Amino acid sequence: MSNELESICKASIKSCGYLEFDAATLASMTPEDAAQVYAAFGSRYLLKLPSHEIAFQEWLRIADPAVWKDLWEDQPDTAYLVSVLFLQDFVGGKQSGAFLICDLQTTDNYYFTPDMLLEKESTDFVEAVRERFLAGGNMTVEQAITVEMSAGPMDIWHFAYLRNVELDRAKKAVASLVEDRIIVHVPKAEHLSSFFDVG
Repeated sequence: MSNELESICKASIKSCGYLEFDAATLASMTPEDAAQVYAAFGSRYLLKLPSHEIAFQEWLRIADPAVWKDLWEDQPDTAYLVSVLFLQDFVGGKQSGAFLICDLQTTDNYYFTPDMLLEKESTDFVEAVRERFLAGGNMTVEQAITVEMSAGPMDIWHFAYLRNVELDRAKKAVASLVEDRIIVHVPKAEHLSSFFDVG
């Protein structure tokens, strides 16, 4: 870890008792920096979510209060503080990195990975949508969800927020994709563990 980054970390801890980084610092950090910060401070301190993610969380508080409550109700004085392990999701070019919602306990999860695409049906569907997009065509909400899901992990709340889609419309799109056997929806946290890459 560079002396400069170590100084930033120590100043943040001294000032507020947790790690907090501005957008410029996050942009300049590498995954290796994130790993070094975690190794040095992760067992003793928490990370404040970046400002763009806090803006999302505040939107979530209004758009889906039950989900926000499930995430943060137990820690009202420390809302938006998470494990330093999540720093890796926000460094470098990941200016829109997200604290993905995937472990709700009292409400249904809408977290998806490429493994939740049903192989034959989704392969043809995603390929057709990609061709349409590359040709300049518009995508439906269902099509956009499927393409985003094929690219990597996502949750429906970040999807709706970032694409300015009504949350109910996004959830209906998921139901439609499940009904059409394009995707699998696993709403309970205890059943999602098989879809996490922990290696």
